[in-house]
Amino acid sequence: MKRITLTSVEYGLSFGVDRAIRELAAAGHLTAIGCLTVSDLWSREYLPLRDELDDAGHKTLVGVTISLTSGWEPVSVEALRYFDKGFPKPRWYGWRSRLRLLPDDTLYAEVSGQIDRFQEYYQRPPDFIFVQDGLLRHAGIARIVMDAVEARKVRPAIVSPFVEDRPALRFRKKLEKRGLQTLPRGRDLPFAAGPEELGRHVWSGFNGLYDQAVVLCTPAIADDRLRRMEPPARIASREVQKGFLESERFNILLIEKDIFLF
Repeated sequence: MKRITLTSVEYGLSFGVDRAIRELAAAGHLTAIGCLTVSDLWSREYLPLRDELDDAGHKTLVGVTISLTSGWEPVSVEALRYFDKGFPKPRWYGWRSRLRLLPDDTLYAEVSGQIDRFQEYYQRPPDFIFVQDGLLRHAGIARIVMDAVEARKVRPAIVSPFVEDRPALRFRKKLEKRGLQTLPRGRDLPFAAGPEELGRHVWSGFNGLYDQAVVLCTPAIADDRLRRMEPPARIASREVQKGFLESERFNILLIEKDIFLF
């Protein structure tokens, strides 16, 4: 039997996204949730999540989605000073990391601050850390995140940014040297896809995954906030994913493939 960790890392993006995530998790169709503690919704949406998962009575991993790119405001004083106009775009981190020009102390404070904000509201340490926009592929960002996790009393696992075998193995070995745990990464559910394509992905795209591999999905229910953030086609794709994940066909495919949602 193969175990996968079906994960959404967007809790806090909008009320419709949050509701979809809670419904899928309560029904056992989602096994891990990454929370955007940089979001203004986090302080009001954490409690419905915690209550829903407590009522469901089955294990769901709940972690922090670290966001350091445009669209969000920093939560730490240090980062608010440095990024006074908001976070930069992902490419800013790429060239700064290569030239070793990252503001290490500022980013360390921000990563730690986002984790602290999770614990402040959720009242327990996160199970895992996921870094958005592939930033963990940059050595400088990876080192900062590892430093922040290593400094914690209870150390969450870090989701690998690599699907490819060799980079994933190198990343895992770096974490193991520090005594840290990694969660392997699988291929995401295809985004702009209908039920048939999603079904084919479950049938063939889950082949060869590491045990407990994190597979990302992006379900949502349309709401006004999401409509302001994303075009209609993208929202429609999210709703298709939610419908597929709660369908009987998805359950049957898992049984036929001998896949267990871990």
